[in-house]
Amino acid sequence: MAGPTLRLLGGFSLADDGGRALPLRGRKAQLLLAYVALTAPRPISRERLAALLWEDCEERRALHSLRQCLMELRHLGEQAGVDLIRTDRNDVSLALPPECVDGVMAERLAREGTPESLRAAAALCAGPLLPEAEACSDGVDDWLAGERARFARLAAGILARLTAWCEAEGDRDGVASTAEHWLALDPACEEAHRALMRLHARNGRRSDAVRQYRICADAVRRCLDAEPEEETVELLHGIRDRHPAEAETVAEQPAGLLPDLSRSSRPVLPDRPSLAVLPFGTLGGPSEGGGFADGVAADVLVRLSRLRSLFVIARGSSFRFRGAQIDPCTVGRALGVRYLASGAIRTDGRRLRLTVELVEAETGAVMWSDIYDRRLDGVFDLQDELATRIAAALDDEIEAAEMRRALTVPPSSLDGWSAYHRGLWHMYRFTRDDNETARGLFQQALRTDPLSARLYAGLSFTHFQDAFLHRTGQRGIEAEHAYRFAEQSVGLDERDPTSHLALGRALWLLGRQDDAVEELSLAVGFNPNFALGHYSLAFVQAQGGDARAALGAADVAQRLSPFDPLLFGMLGARALACLNLKEHAQAALWGDRAARRPNAHVHIQAIAAFSNALADRREEAGGYARRIRETAPSYRCDDFLAAFHTLTPSVVDLIRRVGPSIGLQS
Repeated sequence: MAGPTLRLLGGFSLADDGGRALPLRGRKAQLLLAYVALTAPRPISRERLAALLWEDCEERRALHSLRQCLMELRHLGEQAGVDLIRTDRNDVSLALPPECVDGVMAERLAREGTPESLRAAAALCAGPLLPEAEACSDGVDDWLAGERARFARLAAGILARLTAWCEAEGDRDGVASTAEHWLALDPACEEAHRALMRLHARNGRRSDAVRQYRICADAVRRCLDAEPEEETVELLHGIRDRHPAEAETVAEQPAGLLPDLSRSSRPVLPDRPSLAVLPFGTLGGPSEGGGFADGVAADVLVRLSRLRSLFVIARGSSFRFRGAQIDPCTVGRALGVRYLASGAIRTDGRRLRLTVELVEAETGAVMWSDIYDRRLDGVFDLQDELATRIAAALDDEIEAAEMRRALTVPPSSLDGWSAYHRGLWHMYRFTRDDNETARGLFQQALRTDPLSARLYAGLSFTHFQDAFLHRTGQRGIEAEHAYRFAEQSVGLDERDPTSHLALGRALWLLGRQDDAVEELSLAVGFNPNFALGHYSLAFVQAQGGDARAALGAADVAQRLSPFDPLLFGMLGARALACLNLKEHAQAALWGDRAARRPNAHVHIQAIAAFSNALADRREEAGGYARRIRETAPSYRCDDFLAAFHTLTPSVVDLIRRVGPSIGLQS
């Protein structure tokens, strides 16, 4: 890896771009940097970091200790001439490029899946994650346990695929080195032992193959207090019973983890993203199933099953894998899914901690994970809340993962589903060129999937953008296009919340406020976890409707999707609602936060400018106005009021009054 390097697998080390070690000795500073690096690219709130690392301290002291730790990291970076972290008033994020962090790079290489990338990924998997790190709180303890487990699974998946590839290519040295590397990380891994047994048999050394079986059996008994798997025993018998000339045949048997997973019997991946929710475990408790953990997992499964965009495996199949010591690749092959969701619950008196993760089955890479801390008050309400939050997060993360997958596909090879998700990625960048690219991709996808409601909904939103942001000078025509495509979407699938979302937005463009609220309410009725539906209700209600309801809807949207690409809109809707309620200081607070978000367009900057002006923060308001003039020199108050055309007359009058005072004329 070029540039500074942060190594976390096999031990902590930090070096500058010349390879000189950077002495970061503080235990908390090392854990903080590791946590931020493995959570990248998402920023982490200061409050969350302080609560995680200084769990037993009062909040003010914890935040003070965090500031001291961040200063240590900044000073070390200054000495080395490289930024390690970025900070602002609210968040902390990683400044190092992702390719400089061994764990992040190992995941990226594993997803590429070529022999070369797998070899590079395997070289990075030098050992367990932060093996010498000591937990300083229950939260860090749980995080470390979860991260160590996921990187162990990642390494196992990398080495399993690399071993299988070496066997298929007849690379005997590759099989030996890869399997031995695997056993160095997991001495009781029977798949690695079987690979070496087959290798010895292929080389005509049956006695070495039998010896390898004995090493395997000893390791399994010592580490797992169990006996070798049936597949390992059958391989031993096959090697013992066959004539030496037949040993090659034994060695060529498939190296799969489950005997019934031959290529012909594996389920075919469906066109839609596919998911299995595995039974959640209970740390330090019973493993036979039932109780709160199973209740949360089952509720998550039910909520995800309602989504039209996901193929979700039924509970009867996915719950078979309770406690099975099988890697994600095997479970994914057995169930025919791309993604796996799992979790574990730990209780301590009246306190509960739930750790959840989403894994890409093919690579074993963890796409997302989170920790939920709650008090055990009102078990059924708690179960409902956790299931709602987790289902919404999984839906968002799978959508984001599908977008990332689509970006890796050559344009000439895009199928309808990939073209749709690549279009979504461009659409949410909120630039004129990206919006045009998104529209072209949706139209391309319609040629192969002309009955897709979501493609028409996507086309509707591209025209919504052009109308709302005044890109074409033909707002009325763009609004009609948005409405026509949204109607087609609803006609193709009247139960898809995305279709009703598109229609609700289009109706708002046409000035039909009550009809818009009705359609958006249908969207969240079909899927109560639909963050964009709740946000759109907040957007519409914040202007000319029920401002208190708008704040409630924005709150739900943010809880369901705290890192949404439209988070700037959720915060902007809060600011508009506060303007309607004459809470100008609060409006300025939310306007500032909205304007700082990525992809915040010119109207969001204007919300911040007007809100700050009305809160008598003239310097801040003038700063936003200057930024607007730099990016959109012709922007005026009338442009803002034409976009937010349902604002109440009292708010319109206030904006017209303060606009000229900060340089935004009518």
